[in-house]
Amino acid sequence: MRPQAKNRLPATVHNVVFSGLYGSVRVYTRRHINACLLQDDNQQNCGCPKWMYVSPRGAAPYRKSAGTGDFTEACDEARKVLKGFDPVDPEVQELRKLKGGSSIAVEDAIERYLTMLASRDRAPNYLVCVAGMFRRRRKRPAGLGPGRKALNVSLLDFLDAMNRTARVQVSSVDQITSDMLDAWQATWRTNDLTSKIWRRNIKSFLTWILGRGHIRQLPVFDKGASLVQGNRCGYFTDEEYDRIVKALPFYKAPGLKNYAARLGAFIELGRWAGMAVTDIVHFRPAHHLAPNDVLTYRRHKNRRKNVKPAVILLDPVRAARFRSIPPEEGSDPDQPFRFLGVKEALNCAIWRDRFQKLCAFAGMREIETEAGTRRKPHPHMLRDTFAIDAITRGVELHNIAKMLGHAKTATTENAYLFWTQQRLDDCVESQRRALARVKSVETAGAADSVANGDGLGSPFVH
Repeated sequence: MRPQAKNRLPATVHNVVFSGLYGSVRVYTRRHINACLLQDDNQQNCGCPKWMYVSPRGAAPYRKSAGTGDFTEACDEARKVLKGFDPVDPEVQELRKLKGGSSIAVEDAIERYLTMLASRDRAPNYLVCVAGMFRRRRKRPAGLGPGRKALNVSLLDFLDAMNRTARVQVSSVDQITSDMLDAWQATWRTNDLTSKIWRRNIKSFLTWILGRGHIRQLPVFDKGASLVQGNRCGYFTDEEYDRIVKALPFYKAPGLKNYAARLGAFIELGRWAGMAVTDIVHFRPAHHLAPNDVLTYRRHKNRRKNVKPAVILLDPVRAARFRSIPPEEGSDPDQPFRFLGVKEALNCAIWRDRFQKLCAFAGMREIETEAGTRRKPHPHMLRDTFAIDAITRGVELHNIAKMLGHAKTATTENAYLFWTQQRLDDCVESQRRALARVKSVETAGAADSVANGDGLGSPFVH
């Protein structure tokens, strides 16, 4: 073996990057000092101070000193920093609980709150939505496509991203401040109505932990954009609905039997019975349709509430068509719009997709809503069309609420504010015209009385 020459530079060690699911950490030498023989930043075999370039997922990268000049010790420190990014690591969770002091951890408070909601017999879909506002979300596995990305980051995901760069880790509920909640809300990308629902549920959570003494003061969290008035779903005009109906016989779905007849019945249940997609999927002709052509059903979303069922009188021709909906391969004989062995959400998605493809075939890809936004055609617009048509035809508001299955008339009025207000304006204007006619008759009668000299021109003359 040849002896190493004196003053020969040590072998080059390139910068090392430690990567994980929640970020990466690169170890490097920021600059060589004290007459170091090495000059390249990629050369690490020296005693110069080592640094780390930390890139947490979902947060801005930053530089941090490794606190040592030894390359091996710097790598160990980088591994610790990378491990600290993992929010589900048991050691990291235990450390955060210890740092949180005697107050309850955020994760524990959220789980107890969700357990409380479940004990109140809330609907499963509601529990899933509320849990999505608080719990961490699993990263979508590679190879499954982009899917539907959530617009708002959950609370725990936001706190994890903030903790990666914060000097003081936020792990207990008493560390949550109003500024922190405002910063979280600033990242939301949902519309004003959805954001209002999020704020309402989060304020309920904060009020719950305040009532149990986990925090001393309720953080302020009532800011947000004011709601834009108007229906957000949209509706079809008579011309647009006719285009859909006329396009149905010409739209072909290869391999699907009775496609046009089944999709046509689905559309008519929404347009002429005001049923939502979920209610159509659960529609049972033998159970919901009486011999006198009266459709009575309880909305699926109100199945856990004491709400009276919806009642609609159908045209006899349509009622007969609903009683004889042709089957399709895999469809339920009792529920013609439901497929056996398929979950409810997927059933709704199938019919939603079929309807939207028909609308695209008819040349309708976007519908303008009353709130000023544009949306892709949706089957729920058929229900709104049914309600607006009833309002404009002069049906009483309390009867429309019964037809839609609303528990309160105020729900109907709020959902269709523009048309109900227009209806009230028309009613007031009609009364104004009637009063004007009465006044003209009284004026004419008074003039005749004065001309005849009978002294009856005024009702106050005796």
